[in-house]
Amino acid sequence: MHNGCDERRAIGPRSAEMNPLLSRRRGSGRAAWKRRFAVVPTLAALTLLAACGSPSNPFPTPSQTPPSTSGSPSSSASPLDLKPVLAGLLDRDGPPPSGFLTSLAGFVVNVYWKDLQPTSGASLAPDNAIDQAITEVRSLNAAHHTNLGLKIRLFGGIWAPDWVKELGGAPITITNPQDGGTGTIGRFWTDAYGAAYDQLETLLAAKYDSVPEIREVTISRCTTFYDEPFIRDTTAPSTVTALINAGYTFAADQTCQQQEVQASTVWQHTHSDLAFNPYQLIAAGGATSTDEAFTESMMQYCRQVLGSACVLENNSLRIPPPGAAYVSMYAEMQSLGSPIAFQTATASRAGDLTQVLSYAASLRASSVELPAGYASIATPASFAAATSLLAANAAPA
Repeated sequence: MHNGCDERRAIGPRSAEMNPLLSRRRGSGRAAWKRRFAVVPTLAALTLLAACGSPSNPFPTPSQTPPSTSGSPSSSASPLDLKPVLAGLLDRDGPPPSGFLTSLAGFVVNVYWKDLQPTSGASLAPDNAIDQAITEVRSLNAAHHTNLGLKIRLFGGIWAPDWVKELGGAPITITNPQDGGTGTIGRFWTDAYGAAYDQLETLLAAKYDSVPEIREVTISRCTTFYDEPFIRDTTAPSTVTALINAGYTFAADQTCQQQEVQASTVWQHTHSDLAFNPYQLIAAGGATSTDEAFTESMMQYCRQVLGSACVLENNSLRIPPPGAAYVSMYAEMQSLGSPIAFQTATASRAGDLTQVLSYAASLRASSVELPAGYASIATPASFAAATSLLAANAAPA
């Protein structure tokens, strides 16, 4: 759930598991970030604000026939079609502690493709993690008079079912540069893999698009270890070699990135979150580089195809940002505007959490996933103030 610069939440055993359109830059690295951040008010000054919960707005009944995911890009949803975006702080790993239920806006449900669809052509597994989360959030909202929403984080990559990993050839063994762990993935850039992912999206949307509590779902076809499609684990040479030997190319990856966005048009009332990082490019000969301009072009593509249903997301937020490429990327996110979502780095790496949340608000974020252990870092009142600040960014202009 994080980028190549910061550690991620542990998600399982260590084993088992160009065509740039933009060339401008906005100032160098830390200096540019400091200029933008200097005007941001701290959350300490906002703790007297009342926490505001966004009421559930009515939305139309979903159509019975999902739209096609092929053809030229077009905006698939207008703001009137959409459920409210998540607005405020989120627990990244399930329901918040009881003392923080009224201070947060919702929580993340981590779901693995292999658990949803263990066999080829299967319907969704009954009583899966999403079903359980819906029951739980409704119980919490009824008992505590809250309006918590859900964000579905769908893990593909090493968490795809074996039958998907085997499409087009044997599964590909890759190495996680974060910890040296290994896992296997399928050929996510191929048509066969894409068809399987499209079917999954269609099944999910048919069942959950009309569920009011489910506000957002992540886009995750073109992924490896985490739900971050722009990470290619290029600091692990064995991964680069394995991908190239399996037929991976940048051109095929570029198509994959576009197609996974198109696949989200089946969601007519639910926001789709795409996690951005400076793109890790693998050239034909195995040379690697960072192509942040391609990342920016995909932000624009996501908004072109999904309109305001596209949530621009990043799972690396920290003080200071990891580098100049991230500062430029954040500036483009801010320029394109809400809805924007972040996940912080881990508590030990994020820096001062108050400043991190203020930085997110200055970038026009509507939601932020808190680090594990947040309950020991700040009070419910201070988090309620942060939720109010972020909710204001989600309000219609």
